[in-house]
Amino acid sequence: MYVYGLLLLIFVCFVYSENDPYTGGITDNFTMEFKNECLKAMCKADSGCQQQGCSLDIHHRLGCGYFRMNIFQYKQCFQPGRKIGEDVESAWIRCSEDYECSSNCIMQVAARFRLKCYGKSPCELLSRTHDGGANGCRTGATISYWHHVKEICPDC
Repeated sequence: MYVYGLLLLIFVCFVYSENDPYTGGITDNFTMEFKNECLKAMCKADSGCQQQGCSLDIHHRLGCGYFRMNIFQYKQCFQPGRKIGEDVESAWIRCSEDYECSSNCIMQVAARFRLKCYGKSPCELLSRTHDGGANGCRTGATISYWHHVKEICPDC
């Protein structure tokens, strides 16, 4: 009985995603592209892909880990890995210092705001929303970061 319920839930989620009013039935293939060269280039741009603790970015935001993920990004991706009773700051730092957690968080934030980046490549969407948040594709302040990522990965 449990298996049938699980299969029904998967089917309903699939049908809903195919009829998503926000994307008009366009499937979201961003995950496949983000999990390769684009993320590597961003990791190199942000930290040299080295675990270097926390530091302020050019916008004076405290960022930690491989991607210099800030606490606002962590909150926007629904605080993955946060334990019951754990304060947000501890969970954010732990996630930012874990490559899988932080890269998944960054991808999730980009997926949330993808419609604000109409016409941009998946890597540009990922880079600019990572650097500028929800309106990253709409502000010129994120273009230099995108160009830096593009220098590291010209085919991204």
